[in-house]
Formats: sequence, structure tokens, C-alpha cells
Amino acid sequence: MWVEKYGVFTSVKKVKTNLLIAGGGLASCLLAYRIKLLLPDFDFLIVERNHQLGGNHNWSFHTTDINNSQFEWLSPLISYRWNDHDVVFPNHSRTIKRGYNTIASVDMHEKLTPIIGSHVLFNRSIKSLTHKEAQLNDGTLIEANIVINAMGHSPNKDIAIAYQKFLGIEIELNEPHNLQRPILMDASVNQQDGYRFIYTLPFDTRKLLVEDTRYSDNILINEDECLVEIKKYIVSKGWGNYKIINREKGALPIILNGNYSSFIDKEIGMIGMKGLLCHPTTGYSIPHAVQLAELITGELSKKGNDVTQKIKQYSIHSWKKDKFFRILNRMLFWACKPLDRYKIFQRFYALPESLIAKFYSREYSFL
Repeated sequence: MWVEKYGVFTSVKKVKTNLLIAGGGLASCLLAYRIKLLLPDFDFLIVERNHQLGGNHNWSFHTTDINNSQFEWLSPLISYRWNDHDVVFPNHSRTIKRGYNTIASVDMHEKLTPIIGSHVLFNRSIKSLTHKEAQLNDGTLIEANIVINAMGHSPNKDIAIAYQKFLGIEIELNEPHNLQRPILMDASVNQQDGYRFIYTLPFDTRKLLVEDTRYSDNILINEDECLVEIKKYIVSKGWGNYKIINREKGALPIILNGNYSSFIDKEIGMIGMKGLLCHPTTGYSIPHAVQLAELITGELSKKGNDVTQKIKQYSIHSWKKDKFFRILNRMLFWACKPLDRYKIFQRFYALPESLIAKFYSREYSFL
């Protein structure tokens, strides 16, 4: 159509859709996937600023974080699975016999593109977003009955956070690494910049993801220094010659405190990291993404427009439920010397496996 703007006529493309999802990250992808499974003819549109769904990430979760039916529909997207995993600390090491799983973004993109690709606008940035429309930088106007914001975490004055920041490299070795299972935390390394550990996932007999992870008070990542530390760790393990085939970095919010009712958008549903819908202490986001995908799809199947309210109710309930975790986080960051933070995790991983599993799945009760 043609619109008059500042005295100049400009050609603007208008698009209409039932559901607009801003951002094509994990939560958006799982929601879109769930919609296509249950409501194949439902009209929706994802706007993603990059050329690929999910960016460049590996998302992991414990098998006990979701229920059996959720695991079943999520299963086709899982890239790697293990039956157990290790943790290593200066005074305590342990194999935890609980399942662990990873979704690689490159795999998710390849698997989902044939299914939801026709519903995605790639390489498009959103200039402005309201509860009824999105204005793109190229001038496109998208009108929608329902708008969901999934454009990732951004700092907010109403929420106090610290960070779990990481730099990781995926390597391919010339010889087998002989690692039998993931090492979720190797905190035997030199402690610096808060609680530091190396996170290692064996993708096959010669491929590994090795990440330097830190529970830090700041978001800054010294990539050169982290890379040096990762390479030192690889040498210490005797993994020999290798080539780097991928590199990833990120910073997950560790939620300390805040006023969530002021933070939450009153008119637009926020999912994923945009709504701080992750485990407050670990940053794991798949359980929330799975539950919201089911909740929203169920609401859409009723042909109602109460989706925003349902998301808000879910988010507020989760915030209230996680009060205990935010207390733990404040103890970790505010009542503990940064280089002594590892001692809390070292003590935690000496607890019974069932209690550790409940911590990760956010299931607890006070006696």
C-alpha cells in the first residue's frame, strides 16, 4: 500500500497474521514446532534478524527436567544424549547417574526449516513492537491478533542479575578422546572471575565441546584469555592435536532479586530469556520453553485470544515459585567471596542424586 510520511510517499508492504513471534530463538522454535504438530493449519509468523534459527548455541537439559510426554515430542530435536555425567571439584568428584541431553542450534535449524521455514522471515530486524503490530527496519508492517516477544534478554532496572558467562570451542581431535560422558563442571581448575569451571560435552569419539564458564558479577568476556585457558585445559587432558570447528559465547542471567510485576510487559507476552524464563541459578531454559509451548498451543487450539494473559500468569507464578532460588543466588553472589563460590557447589554435589535432580527441575518443598 501507499502511505504518506513527512510529505513523501513511500511504498510499504503490509502483512497480516494471527500470531507474530518476535525472534527465532529456542523458545520460539519449540513453540512453532509444537503448533505445527498439533495445529498444522494455524497461521503464524516468526521474524528472525539472522539467517538461522536458534543462533549459535548448544542447549542442554537433564532428562528429569521435563516429563515423559514432553520428552517424547521434544525427542526428534535432541542432538546428543547421555545416561550420566561427571562433576569434578578440588575435594570431591562424582558420576551422577541421571540422563543429560543437548540440542545443537545447527541441528535444530536443519530439522525445523522444512517444517516451519515457510513461517519465518529471516534476516529481518524489528524496529518497533506493540501488542498488535511490528514495524520492520525495511518498512514492512506486520499486523497480528497476538504478539509474543522472544527477542532475548536485555538489562532492566527492575531486576538485579549476575551472570553465567562462557566461551566455548568445538574441537575435532586426530585421535579418540576416550571421554565416556559429559563433565558438567570441572571446578578443579584455577578459580578466577567468580566461580569458574570447564564444561565438556563429547559429541562423538573425536569431537568435543569445551567451555570456560564463570559465575561472575559482570558480563564482560575476555575471549583471548578464556581461549588460552581452554587450550591449557585441553593439553592437561592429553587430547593432543585438534582443530577448532566452531566457537560460541554467551552470558546467561543469574537472577538475584527484583520487581517482576514492573518488569513484565502488560500487553505483549514475553517468552524465553526475554521473560527471564530460565532456571534462576543454572540458566537452563528448555523446561520453561517446553511448558510454554504446550500452554500457548493449548490456548490457541481453543481459538481464544487470551494467550498474553496466560503467559503473564505462568510467568508470575514461576517468579513466585523461584523465590528460594533467588535467595540462594544472593547468598552465592553477595555473601560469599567470589573465589570461594565453588565451595557451595562442591557441597551441593555431595547431596543425594534425587535431591540434585529436584534442584534442577525446580521441585522442592519446605517441611
